[in-house]
Order: sequence, then structure tokens, then C-alpha cells
Amino acid sequence: MHIFLTGEIQVGKTTIINKTLKQLKKSYGGFKTYFGPDRGAEDRLLYMNRADEPNLFTTDHGIAVFKKDGFPQADTTKFNTYGVELIRRAKATNKAMLVMDECGNLECDALSFQNEILKSLSDDHPILGVIKLSSSGWTDRIRAHSKVTLIMVTRDNRDKLPHLLIKHYLQSRYFNSLR
Repeated sequence: MHIFLTGEIQVGKTTIINKTLKQLKKSYGGFKTYFGPDRGAEDRLLYMNRADEPNLFTTDHGIAVFKKDGFPQADTTKFNTYGVELIRRAKATNKAMLVMDECGNLECDALSFQNEILKSLSDDHPILGVIKLSSSGWTDRIRAHSKVTLIMVTRDNRDKLPHLLIKHYLQSRYFNSLR
């Protein structure tokens, strides 16, 4: 069973993933998206990197530009190449967990990226991910997938969730057979 977290912006979804992964002490791969230190600025970049590496704030890792005067502009090519590569690499190296942080509207035109994620949902490889609360369209297919459990993160439950997720994964035979 795959678990995707959703909830308000900055409620702690990524923090929950990081705490869970740290406690599990298993290998993981996949992707993470993140803002830089300028998160509050009107003009800023959104970055993507391997889930198991430190955040890198280079234009090579930029996947979307946020400007004061308009909608964010996603780099569909980077989603379709680098994003797909990160997912495939994690599966090929037999990581215990596949991280997908975060899936949302920016990828609406990145069909190869979407297809790689949706195809991964049919696998037994455990996925821990995030779906942007306000997203719709292709992310509805993740929410509706029979192997996906969607958890709403709130200020009331966020401190308990890492423990519950750890317990869930430690009870999984497939998860425990991986490194």
C-alpha cells in the first residue's frame, strides 16, 4: 500500500516524511521538490532533487519559476527527463522506499512524468508521497488509485503521523525484504 500525505501549505508534510525516513533507517530514492531560502520572495524558483540528497539551489535543479505578476512557469522538460530519471533510478537500485514529494498542478503538461508516477502506483514498491491539497486533474488519479491511502495532515495529527507511518512500514513484508 502506498501512502500520500496532503494538507495545507507548510503544515508539516515534508517534515513527517523526513522524520519517518530517518527512523526507518532504510534506503530510499525518488524525488523531492523544495523552495530555497527565498521562499517568501515574490520572484523565486522551485527546485527538484533526489530525495536522498541535500537540497541544491542551482538553476540546473530549478523546475519552476514563480513571478510576482503571473502564474508559475514549470519546466515540463525537466519533469519529463530528470523527474522520470529519479523515479526510475530509485526503482532500479531496489531502494526500500520510493519518495514522491510533491505531486501537483505544475506537472499538468509533463505527461511522461505523470505516467511514470501512475505506473509506479501499480508496483509493490512502497511509495511515500505528497499530493498538493489544491491540485486536481492528473493528481486525482493518484488519490483514486486502489493501492493509495491518502492521509490529511493537520496541526492536530502531524506529530503522531511519523510513528504511525513507521509502524505501518515495519509491518510490511515487502518493505522489510529490501535494504
